[in-house]
Amino acid sequence: MTARERVQKAFRHEEPDRVPVYEQTVCTRIASEIMGRLMRTGGGRIRWEETAARYESEEAWQNYVGHLLEDVGDLICELDFDIVGIPWRHSERPAAKLDDHTFRYQDPETQTWTIYHYDEVTDVFDVVDSAVRREGIPALERLVKAVVRAAEQAQPPTADTYADLRAIAQRAGGERMLKSGEGFLWVPPEAPWLEACSLRPGLIEQYLEAAAHQALVAIPALPGLGIGILWAGGDLASSAGPIYSPAMFRRFILPRLRQITRAAHEAGLVYLFRTDGNIWPIVEDLLVESGIDGYGEIDNDAGMDPAELKRKFPHLTLWGGMSCGSTLVFDTPIEIRERVRHVMETCAPGGGFIFGSSNSIHNGIPTGNFVAMLEAARDFGCYPR
Repeated sequence: MTARERVQKAFRHEEPDRVPVYEQTVCTRIASEIMGRLMRTGGGRIRWEETAARYESEEAWQNYVGHLLEDVGDLICELDFDIVGIPWRHSERPAAKLDDHTFRYQDPETQTWTIYHYDEVTDVFDVVDSAVRREGIPALERLVKAVVRAAEQAQPPTADTYADLRAIAQRAGGERMLKSGEGFLWVPPEAPWLEACSLRPGLIEQYLEAAAHQALVAIPALPGLGIGILWAGGDLASSAGPIYSPAMFRRFILPRLRQITRAAHEAGLVYLFRTDGNIWPIVEDLLVESGIDGYGEIDNDAGMDPAELKRKFPHLTLWGGMSCGSTLVFDTPIEIRERVRHVMETCAPGGGFIFGSSNSIHNGIPTGNFVAMLEAARDFGCYPR
């Protein structure tokens, strides 16, 4: 059975030969230790390194990307992941280098700016200051206008759009499931955006309408490009619960998410929604009324138990099972093996399950724990059960 067939069966709630296994990203340190050579596969380091290379020159950037695509493909092949995706990267050239770890991005069209900094200890490359944080809603107004203009000019994706994904898949070998992030829908979890939900709801609706429109333009073309899954969603919760109210979810996200999932189904695609956090207050709207096919980044540490979700929402295909915030960081390989066995026993029967971490294999996870997780997944994930 091919990896693609294995994932297709999981979404049809049939039992393949084994439970599919997938990680969105494996950080560079862990990948390097597994492969025995320098790897460029994931985490804040690749975003920082690609940014630095892009600032240096076009040649340096192209060289870095070539290595990155080969490394990600090699790791997928080595670990035999069933799904192929592109790790989180930066897509724009910075306007200025403030120091070796800090870069400034500038958008002349919107007159906004963002400063990113890389922390080597945490392996995080993230925003430390921005026009949105300084100005608030006036900056959002300019950003939303630009997003709306871009949506009005949206064109369906072409083979060139997914050239990097195809390069990774070719390097990985085998017939694996390809995923796309089209259909990503969220309100960015920053104070100015959340304030606008109450003070300027129309502005938020314009932003989300533009995002939904771009997805609706793109989705019909994706099957012809080899895409089988929309691996999208959008973070909307913390461990305490959703970052905005259930009423706001129903107003802002739900109707547009329904449009996207309907278009995905018409195109023969499935849609998996990803978010960390405690989503119980909106669980019926998000997991049932939206029409999504799968749910991932299941946050065990926020009370989202995969076994309970399997019982209550048997129509969904779940991705996850292992906490990357606690279990994979602090437990021993023996304890991890027992946890994997439990997850497989409770979530694998009847299909509808893809095994992985609750988000990603980050820099705080011991390499031995990740390897123990994968070995246990192969040992306990076989069908029939």
